[in-house]
Amino acid sequence: MDTDLTNRNYLRLSHFIVNGKYSLTITEINVILTLLTAVKKEDKEFKDYSFTLAEFNEKTKKNMTSTDFKKVVISMASKPISIDVSNKKWEVFNWFSYFNYDNGMINCRFDKALKPYLLTIAKRFIISELKALLAMRSSYSKRIYLLLKEYSKIGKRTFKVEELQEILEVPNSHKTHYNKFKTSVLKKAETDINKFSDIEVKLFEKKRLRKIVEVTYTIKKNHTDLKAFISYIRELYVNEVLIFTKENRPLKCSEKGLLYYSDTNESINKKDAQKLWEYLHENRENLYVFKKSHQEMERTLYLASIENFRLYLKENFAHKEIVKLKSKESNQPIQVSIFPNGNLYNMSGEPLPQIDEVWRVLYRLAKSGGLVLEVEV
Repeated sequence: MDTDLTNRNYLRLSHFIVNGKYSLTITEINVILTLLTAVKKEDKEFKDYSFTLAEFNEKTKKNMTSTDFKKVVISMASKPISIDVSNKKWEVFNWFSYFNYDNGMINCRFDKALKPYLLTIAKRFIISELKALLAMRSSYSKRIYLLLKEYSKIGKRTFKVEELQEILEVPNSHKTHYNKFKTSVLKKAETDINKFSDIEVKLFEKKRLRKIVEVTYTIKKNHTDLKAFISYIRELYVNEVLIFTKENRPLKCSEKGLLYYSDTNESINKKDAQKLWEYLHENRENLYVFKKSHQEMERTLYLASIENFRLYLKENFAHKEIVKLKSKESNQPIQVSIFPNGNLYNMSGEPLPQIDEVWRVLYRLAKSGGLVLEVEV
C-alpha cells in the first residue's frame, strides 16, 4: 500500500510559520513536523495525506495508540497559530482542517490557509532535518532551532526577552522568573541544538539596569558528523561549486546527491566519491561554497521587507550615522541616525521632517545599492 509517510527526512517552512506565535506540547509539535515531511515543494494544493498509525510510530520511533493520537489531535485543534504578515495584516488559523481514523488508517489535511506558508512559498524559507528535530527533548528547543536556522548564514540572532517569550507563548511562570525561562528554555535549547542539529549555538545575555532584556545566539555550522555534513550539502548546495581541485576543476553535488566535475559533467565512481566526501568534510572550513560574501547574504535578508530593514538598522546602527541627506526646506545637511527603540533622528539636534518619507528614501537607497551599510564583525 502506498503511504504519504515516506523516508523523506526534510521539511520546508516559510519564515512566517517559523516566527509565528503558537504553543504546542512536544508530542503535538512532533506530529506536525513529521507530517510536514509528506508535503512536497512541487505540490500545488494540499491533498489528503494517508498513513497507518504503525507507519507513524515507525517514523517517529514512538509507540502511540489510536487513543493517544486522538488526544493529540483534539488538543492541537484548540491551539491555533498566529502570524503577523505585516504591521497591517495578521492571520490566525489551525494547523489541520480535519483528521480521521479508521481501523489503523489515518487521513488528514493541512488547513488551506497554510498554502502560502507551506506550498507556494515566494521568498524566504527554512529547510530542516526531521531526525534532528525529533531528537530534541523540548518543544521550545525545536522552536528556537527553527528560529535560529533562519539566521544561520548571518551568524547570530538577537531577541528581546519579551519578544521571544511571546513567540514561544511560554507560561507566566517563565515570564515572571527569568532564571526559570533561561534554564528551562534558553539553555536547554542551546544544549539540544548543539547535540542533535547541524548548527552550533551559544547564548549571550544583555542587561539593562540589572535586568536581562535581550538574548543573542551566535550560530555556526556543526559538521562534526560526516553523514550530517553530506546531508547538509545535498539539501542546500545543489549544483554549486564546493571546491576547486588541485587541477582547478570545479567539484559540485548533483540534484541526485552525487559528486561530479562540472567542467565536463563527469560523474565520480562510488569509491572515489567517498574519499572526496571525507576530504570535503575534513576541509569544510575552506569550501568555496562557504566563502560566499557574508554581507551579500545579510543584505538579501534585511532587504526582504522594510520591516526587516528597520530592525536591521535598529540592531546595528543605534546612534551611528546612517546617511547624510539634505533638507528641501533649509538646504541644510541632515545626519540621519536611529535610536535603540527604532525611531530615526537628526544627529545635529534639529527635528527630522517627514520621518515616513525618510524611511522610504533610506529603503530605496539600500535596495539600489546607494546606501552602504557596513557592520563591524
